[in-house]
Amino acid sequence: MSILFLGFALKLFESMVNIRTKTNELYINMSNIHTSHYNIKNTWRVKENMENSENKKVTISAHSTFENFVSEGLRIGSHIVAAKSHGKTRLMFSIAEQLQKQENVRCQIFDGSETWIYSASRIAVFNVGERDILATNRKSIDTIEKYSLENWNLVKLALDSYPSILWRLKTRSPSKRGFFIRTIANYLDLLQREEKANSPTHENTKAIAYFIEEAQNAFSSRNSASSENETFLTVFNEGRNNKEGFFTNSQRLTDFSKTIRSKQIQCIGKLSNEDITPSLRRLEKLHGLEFANMKPRMWFYEGETFVSPTFTQHGKPFIVNEEIKKKWMDSLPMKESLAQKIARWFKPKVQQKVDQPQQQPQTQNSENLDQSVYDDNPQATQEEDLESDCALLEDDELGF
Repeated sequence: MSILFLGFALKLFESMVNIRTKTNELYINMSNIHTSHYNIKNTWRVKENMENSENKKVTISAHSTFENFVSEGLRIGSHIVAAKSHGKTRLMFSIAEQLQKQENVRCQIFDGSETWIYSASRIAVFNVGERDILATNRKSIDTIEKYSLENWNLVKLALDSYPSILWRLKTRSPSKRGFFIRTIANYLDLLQREEKANSPTHENTKAIAYFIEEAQNAFSSRNSASSENETFLTVFNEGRNNKEGFFTNSQRLTDFSKTIRSKQIQCIGKLSNEDITPSLRRLEKLHGLEFANMKPRMWFYEGETFVSPTFTQHGKPFIVNEEIKKKWMDSLPMKESLAQKIARWFKPKVQQKVDQPQQQPQTQNSENLDQSVYDDNPQATQEEDLESDCALLEDDELGF
């Protein structure tokens, strides 16, 4: 019996040893699993930090490139070209918003597509209707077009009242749009030149940034060759000397005037294969790009690529036509009402007395002013004349 009990005890002891051994193995395995999980987690964190650091560097680099693009565009001018829905208008939103924050920059935005008034940040809006610009037909481009801006006084008052304005062009005529843009640019350029000439340092205090949305609708290759564009082209070519820069955009390079865009820095986004010219093909090979496969908001500018910042609308554009018109009417001299005119008619008029020169009374001892009474002695007095007349009467009575 004791032998059986001893055998059972030995087996129980062996079982307990095995259980303890397996428990230790399980604990070791669990420790290894925990260590592996910790290492994996640390590896993921290190990788995430590296990715965040790289993204941060890319963001900083893109932001720096974007700022350089804005400053160079303001100094020289830039033409943004990309296919539809790539983000060229959003890029111009970001440029305009950044420049409006600077006190020494004026923004003049020309839009006929109704995009800016609904999506841009807060800015004064002036509506330019179809009837505000009157025109006569012409037979050829050699004939100078005859346009007149009917609300020019209101336009000048708006320019004096607001530094930055969104000009909402409601006319669909490309020639009318071009005429209005040229009128504003020529007028502001004249002011810039006068300020520079009168300044002691011969420097302009403010810069002007012009934004032309869908520029091909105002300046195509055909109408830019007409005679009335001579002054505007001079303003465009010499704009950098007067701190004036032009930001334009279009969907195709060939649609916009080559005379204008050849003097601007090109900012290129996604293009269709049909619009990629041989010169753009050479840029693709040189920088390893594919303009047909460019990602949204990705832009190529002066040998570098950058991502346009995410635009967020701050405030809403507001129309100022009524305000400007009221200010203009208040500045005009007040006209008399009907009641005032009737009161003025029935009001008695005060007759003013005319001051006549007083005649000096003649006395006997004073010289006679009538020269006809004198015969031979002009110095005779009236008393002597009276004595001579009496002597003549006495002679008549005596019969002589």
